[in-house]
Amino acid sequence: LLIQPVKIGFAAYYEELGRVGLVEECAPKGYKQVSISGRELREKLRAGVLPDTRVMRPETARILIERMHGGKGGGS
Repeated sequence: LLIQPVKIGFAAYYEELGRVGLVEECAPKGYKQVSISGRELREKLRAGVLPDTRVMRPETARILIERMHGGKGGGS
């Protein structure tokens, strides 16, 4: 197999950049981060609550919420 692992670090939302970025790339530059907790994200989605738009697009969250509750998801 010609599979090569891709190392992806921790992500956070950066107000100054207006987007999500990898901590290893953005933190050393002094950008202030809004941490993204996977556990908290999953809890919100299971409860049917849309997460902060700074960490997940509403369209994506709706699909995940639907899938977590047994729906097919993925369509409009």
